[in-house]
Amino acid sequence: MEKIQVESRERLIKLVKKAIELLAERNISQTVILSSYKINSVLKDSYGVDIKVDKIGRVLSKIAKLNELKRLNTNIPKYKLQISKVSSLQFF
Repeated sequence: MEKIQVESRERLIKLVKKAIELLAERNISQTVILSSYKINSVLKDSYGVDIKVDKIGRVLSKIAKLNELKRLNTNIPKYKLQISKVSSLQFF
């Protein structure tokens, strides 16, 4: 049972990584705002994957903490990411 959870978590992290890269690629400005809802929307539209927003939020929070991303002061956690730093993001 433990191994299945680890594999699904790794898969979730990979999907979030793909979504962040896609958001950065499509973004016009030098900064992209990341939120669990935005990542969920990208995953649904581009990959046909429906994941609970709270799970995405936990992964995004860990990624933000690892990379010291600035959290915006909103009710829904949102993080500011410079497009130039996307390739150097740490995911675990």
